[in-house]
Amino acid sequence: MKYKLYISMLLLSSTIFSVGDKELIFIYNAKSGLVNEMIDFAHKIVSPGTYDCNLCAMSYGTFTKKKRWSDYINSLPIKSTFTYKDKVSALEKELSNLKFPTIIIRDGVELNEIISRDEINSIKNLNQLISLLNERLDENGMKLKKGKDKNVTEQEWEKKLTPEEFHILREKGTEKPFTGEYDKFDKEGMYKCAGCGTELFSSDTKYDSGCGWPAFYEALPDKIEETADNTFGMKRIEITCENCGGHLGHVFNDGPQPSGLRYCVNSISLDFNSEK
Repeated sequence: MKYKLYISMLLLSSTIFSVGDKELIFIYNAKSGLVNEMIDFAHKIVSPGTYDCNLCAMSYGTFTKKKRWSDYINSLPIKSTFTYKDKVSALEKELSNLKFPTIIIRDGVELNEIISRDEINSIKNLNQLISLLNERLDENGMKLKKGKDKNVTEQEWEKKLTPEEFHILREKGTEKPFTGEYDKFDKEGMYKCAGCGTELFSSDTKYDSGCGWPAFYEALPDKIEETADNTFGMKRIEITCENCGGHLGHVFNDGPQPSGLRYCVNSISLDFNSEK
């Protein structure tokens, strides 16, 4: 939904909304004030390296600050600003219809809400937020850099991969549970995409989930893409290699802490490099 702002009101309001290039604006649900100043101060002490990309109060405590979030924000082709809802109270009355937290894009004097409060509060983890934000930025003409191997044709993949690899990586197949090479595998090293060689998971985050496939509670930063998968009458989140788009498996919210996630991956989708 788009909102037009008057220049005079912009001058009276926070300098956050000064006219210029496009800007991505994250507005917390919380009001600024003594309590949040204390929270912010604590965050500066605990995690100064990621403070500038703080997600505190963004979604009622669902997210915590993580290096991946900081790195992701810094990689975007658009300036990002984080602020509190009462900081925008001087804006045009139409903005009062917005419900916080929210994420909007400013383009000159026009504001466009791209992720609503309801959408933010339905997100279960940081990966889902990043995936949705990438999608909305793309819809608003800010295409993010795609992996170099996403231009490989399916005919080329069929020549490059074994029939089993092609079926799973390119046709989104699934190997039978408890049959994969890496299900009960416990060596130390890095797990790579069997299609393009991109490193995806560290053995440090692998655990025995008992599900029949290799399981990890965390992926390497910005290496996995997530997409809604409603096939076979189920609602799941498919995971694919960010670089080549190869199908890996699915991610679930029943994993161990600290992430609470279970990246359930086909062994055939992976190669392994041991630590020397």
